[in-house]
Amino acid sequence: MTRHLFRSARRAAFWLTLLGLVFTSAAYAQLSDRRLGVHWAGGVPRLTFSAADLVDRPDVRRALSSGVAKRMVLTAQAYRVGSSQPFASRAFECRITYDLWQEAYEVELGSSRETFPELEDAVNRCLVVRGLVVGRPDDYESIGGERIYFAVRAEFNPISARRCRHALRGSGSSDPIGALVVNIVRRDICRADRAIDFRSQPVRVPGASP
Repeated sequence: MTRHLFRSARRAAFWLTLLGLVFTSAAYAQLSDRRLGVHWAGGVPRLTFSAADLVDRPDVRRALSSGVAKRMVLTAQAYRVGSSQPFASRAFECRITYDLWQEAYEVELGSSRETFPELEDAVNRCLVVRGLVVGRPDDYESIGGERIYFAVRAEFNPISARRCRHALRGSGSSDPIGALVVNIVRRDICRADRAIDFRSQPVRVPGASP
């Protein structure tokens, strides 16, 4: 019995690794190229770009005008060219709520709260990014002179991290294959209502490699 469970667990680990590689390869193959502004200051890159096309669908725009708060989460990660593992990351969240009484859009970004009369202005406040710092100086100190790029993911109304963790808890089944399949399905449930992904042009880290 123990030997059977060991073989099942080993088989589950193999398929999990294989699926992870397939999903990672597919994700990188689907990244579109987009030119980002990259300015270096204080040993870190500051990114400028727009992800406003995240909300260019009619159903998304209707949702933003519904009166119910909608979340947008942007994540930017730095990669060495040729690597699939990020070495620096930055994420932030922005909320837009349409106030039906004032007929205006309220934007919550960090600790700030602003009101805009037009949806375009509210969207631009959330999704037109200027000077986003990705990582810390020590993330880049050892790779001076190397080429890197940035991958950006923008999500509309994603499931909260707490709710997603709850959905991804084990099913309690003693069959690891069954639990693996259940978790793959649950990961699909945890997806945002809409997401876009793109990557920057390659850029060189200032300085020279030691």
